[in-house]
Amino acid sequence: MTTTVEAAASNNFLLPNATIIVVFLIFLAVLFVFYRFIVPPLTKAMAERDEMVKKQIEDRDNAVRKLKQAEERYDSALAEARAEAAAIRDEARLDAQRIREEMRAETDRQVEQIRARGEEELAAQRARSVAELRTEIGGLSTQLAGRVLGTPMGEDGPHRTTVEQFLAGLEEPSTAGGKP
Repeated sequence: MTTTVEAAASNNFLLPNATIIVVFLIFLAVLFVFYRFIVPPLTKAMAERDEMVKKQIEDRDNAVRKLKQAEERYDSALAEARAEAAAIRDEARLDAQRIREEMRAETDRQVEQIRARGEEELAAQRARSVAELRTEIGGLSTQLAGRVLGTPMGEDGPHRTTVEQFLAGLEEPSTAGGKP
């Protein structure tokens, strides 16, 4: 039986020469080298990467927050500018309306002055025309009366007074009727 155990032991590749123990010791040495020299730099690199990712997330959140604040400031500034533009536009309309009313009042005043001057000139011209016509008609009627009567009638005297009374009588009905 010893030969069978020896034969069996010689057939087992792990047991001859105690290789299993050597392989186990080599495995432990490789684990130690990995744990001691490879894992810490990898862990450090992964921690740095996690930290960088967290920082990028915070930066992105800050950028989003700042963007929202900038948009709010922009919207409020835009609304304020629109309100100010509307106020300026309303003020300009009021100024234009006031200027238009002032110009209309000034124009009306000037038209009234022109009309009054025209009426004054027309009245003065009418008075001159009436005086000229009176003189002319008086002279013509005196001459005509002298020719009709066959006696000369002078510019002065009782005949002249009669002609002027007659002309004054002609004027009264035309002014009393309301027509000049």
